[in-house]
Amino acid sequence: MKNKFLLFLLLFSAFVFNFSFIKTPLALAVGATSSAQVEEVEISLGEKLILKDGTPVKDVFNSTDDMLNLIVKVLFVGAGLVLFVMIVGAGFAMIQGGGKDAEKAKTTMTSAVLGFIIMFAAYWIMQIIQLLTGINMGF
Repeated sequence: MKNKFLLFLLLFSAFVFNFSFIKTPLALAVGATSSAQVEEVEISLGEKLILKDGTPVKDVFNSTDDMLNLIVKVLFVGAGLVLFVMIVGAGFAMIQGGGKDAEKAKTTMTSAVLGFIIMFAAYWIMQIIQLLTGINMGF
């Protein structure tokens, strides 16, 4: 669980930071020694990353914010689907099960409702921030 969290944190930070500041020493890339003169070359990842249809990422997403907004929207939809499945599954477990299964289903239902409240609050907090700052966050 700890490794999955660290992997998620690493991937999340990769999307948050703009990688246009990455500079690759061209001389070191071809195997020159460290005492040689090194020329720095700036590589724009937006031009190098290509989507399936052949368009560069920089043409679709003007900034990292655009991509992050898309990811957040997809995560909200995914969380909503998981919430729906949890509620329906807990409902069937309550109907089917006896004492122990009914308690487990109640716990699942409570977790799903708490998750919904957290998602709802996060959405409205983003709406309030958007209203107060005037920044379009894509919601």
